[in-house]
Amino acid sequence: MKRIDIVRQLVADLLDDQQHFQRIETLLSAQRQAIISFTPSQLENHTEQLMQHYRQIHQHAQQRIRGLQQLSLSADTQGMRQLLEGLAPAAQQHLLKVWQDLPAQLQRCQQANSANQQLLEMQHSLFTECMPELDPSAWLYHPDSVG
Repeated sequence: MKRIDIVRQLVADLLDDQQHFQRIETLLSAQRQAIISFTPSQLENHTEQLMQHYRQIHQHAQQRIRGLQQLSLSADTQGMRQLLEGLAPAAQQHLLKVWQDLPAQLQRCQQANSANQQLLEMQHSLFTECMPELDPSAWLYHPDSVG
C-alpha cells in the first residue's frame, strides 16, 4: 500500500471514529430511556447497535497501529499527532481538533455507559428483592398471595 493511501485511510478512520462516538452517545442516551421505561426489545436493539460501533472503533484502532507502523511512526498518540501535523494546513487544523476531541468523547461515552450500568444494577436489585428466586411463594407479588 502506498504511503498516501495509508494516510488517507488513517484520516478516514479518524473521521469515522468521531461519527461513531457521536452515535454511541446518542445510543447510550436511548439505551438509558429503554432501561427506565423497561422496554427490553429496545434495550437489546440499542445494545446490539452499540456493539457494532464498538467493534468498528476497535478495528480502526488496530488499523491505526498498523498504519502508523507502516509509516515508521510510533503507534501511539504522538505518532498520530506527528502524522496529522505533516498534513496540509487546511486539513491539519481540523483533523488535529478531531484527534484532540476524541478522548473527551470517549470519556462522555464511558460516563453514560457507567450511569446505564448503575441503573441496570439498581433495577436488578429491586427485582431480586421483590421476587426472590428460591421460594416463589415468598415473593412479594406472588399470584397466590393476592386475595
